Amino acid sequence: MSQPAYAPEPDDYDAIEQAVRETPRGRWFLEEFARRHAAGAAEVVGAIEKLARETDAGLRLGFVYHEAQELARALAEAQAGFAEVGPDEPATDPAAIADAAARAATDIASAAGRLQEIAEVLRGKGADADLCDEIETHASGIFMAAAYEELTGKRIAVVANALDRIEERLARLIERWENEVR
Repeated sequence: MSQPAYAPEPDDYDAIEQAVRETPRGRWFLEEFARRHAAGAAEVVGAIEKLARETDAGLRLGFVYHEAQELARALAEAQAGFAEVGPDEPATDPAAIADAAARAATDIASAAGRLQEIAEVLRGKGADADLCDEIETHASGIFMAAAYEELTGKRIAVVANALDRIEERLARLIERWENEVR
């Protein structure tokens, strides 16, 4: 880049401005110059503000991307935990979880019902009435536990279904993010 032909002194700006302001045409020029440059300055300020907003949004979205990846990892760990608890059952299939819980509740209720029948047979054969009452009390407790088991199974199925949906949506979010970055 070449050097300017004139190297102004610090007071030159004020002196030149004063000289230009002395005529109507000079005042018009300075006002028009200021107006045009003010519009350009407003555009520059607007562009800077837009860039700042986009940068802030990018930083926030980067944080969201990181958190989505962490959530996906946590879901994978939860599914691995499901598999460890019952490796023979479909670990995250909500219908299979609900079916397994219902089968367990039915089996438990059948066993409790059989205990009540045995208590009645024993009572009919003259067995200790207190012992028969205790068997029936425990059978009733087992019935209650079976009902609770069935409800718990349904709740677990709802949670597993929600985890599957969350996992799918997180995978789509991460994939879309990665496609945008490329």
